[in-house]
Amino acid sequence: MKWHFGHKLALVMTALVLIASCILGYSLVHRQFGLMENQFAQTGTMLASQLSAGSVEGVFTEDELGLSSLVNSLNENLSVAAAALVSRDHEILAHAGRDLPMHQIDGAEAFRTSGSVMGQGDIVWFHAPVVFQNVEGATAWVGLDRSELAAGKNRVVYSGGIVVALLVLTITLAAIRLGRSLGKPVNEMIQGAEAISSGDYGFRMQNHYKGEFAALANAFNSMAADLEQKLRVERTFSRFVSNPVAARYMDKEPSDLGREGCREEASVLFADLSGYTAFSESRSPEEIARILNLYFARFAEICHSCNGNVDKYIGDCAMMVFGCPQPDKDHRYNAMTCALQIQQRIAAFNEERRRENLPCLDVRVGISSGIVLAGLFGSRDRLQYTVVGQPANLAARLCDLADADQILIDRDFYQHVAARFPVQAHTTRRIQVKGFSNGVEVMIVKGWMHWSDAGAASPAGD
Repeated sequence: MKWHFGHKLALVMTALVLIASCILGYSLVHRQFGLMENQFAQTGTMLASQLSAGSVEGVFTEDELGLSSLVNSLNENLSVAAAALVSRDHEILAHAGRDLPMHQIDGAEAFRTSGSVMGQGDIVWFHAPVVFQNVEGATAWVGLDRSELAAGKNRVVYSGGIVVALLVLTITLAAIRLGRSLGKPVNEMIQGAEAISSGDYGFRMQNHYKGEFAALANAFNSMAADLEQKLRVERTFSRFVSNPVAARYMDKEPSDLGREGCREEASVLFADLSGYTAFSESRSPEEIARILNLYFARFAEICHSCNGNVDKYIGDCAMMVFGCPQPDKDHRYNAMTCALQIQQRIAAFNEERRRENLPCLDVRVGISSGIVLAGLFGSRDRLQYTVVGQPANLAARLCDLADADQILIDRDFYQHVAARFPVQAHTTRRIQVKGFSNGVEVMIVKGWMHWSDAGAASPAGD
């Protein structure tokens, strides 16, 4: 059985009440026992004193009949077990009830002072001297039965036990009910926290509580609604920008979103759908958008699998960046891998569409790398994360120059990749690109070179 908050609260409250009841009950019972003992002793002392005072004349006049009548009259008291008068010579002048403890009567102390002695069984003997003009003539003895006192004590203990049991039972039932009323919102909040931690932001606490728990439920529901709204915004935002970009800027304040970028080394890849203009002339916008999304979805899937980010879609072209915003020392290798996988996947995809007599679009790719300026660019009201610089310009130009199903790179990119990962490529021509003082050698990529052929192949064969 799992112990919930309500069970624990009820157990603690019951234990505290039980401990407090036992302590209070013990003190009350102990005090009651003391009062009963004092009352018992006072009763015995009083009866012994009364017998002593009433028997003065009879003892000194030796009125045996009067003494016997006095003793018998006292013995008729229900609390008296025995009564007797004993002379200084230890002779019993009058006696009624239980036998006297003669071995204790022999002492002379009883003829001088009042007191009590414990007899056989439960009898307590109280004695008082019979004195006339400072002359002790006898001793009055009164025996009281302690069994009635013990029975009274048992009744007190029994009554106290019943009171404590009823009190504990009442408090336990109240604690259980209180524990349930307190434990229900706590347990529901625990369920809500577990649901939210598992991603279920739609969980809401019930609003049938009162007092502070109603405010607690409202605060929890408000928090869950805010988290759900934040998650919805993040998911929507991540559809417009890549996840790394969203993670980088999501938690920043608007004032921290500066429009200046930072210099990063990265690779830029442009993938363009060849023949798009002729393809779109005879088709509706809805059909064009549907087909574009099919190709773009594959671009994005391959790009993300190669640790890249889709920077933007420009008409029928996709711009992808490798190496920022998250640093990547293998950004050239990942860009090259992405281009080759796009080439292979789109070729296979087009083959399937041709078998189904569906329209196809070929892809052409341009890649370049180097230092770019990466960051948020735009106006104060609308910003966009992107990269600018010569590598982006060159990659776009190479993509424009590529033929269908062709990947173009520049020699600098090739040399950096081939230094670690042998790639098959050959120079096709030199072009002049705006922003470059010298011409750029354009190379056509065939694919990765097998390691067994790496030593025999020319890294830049014409």
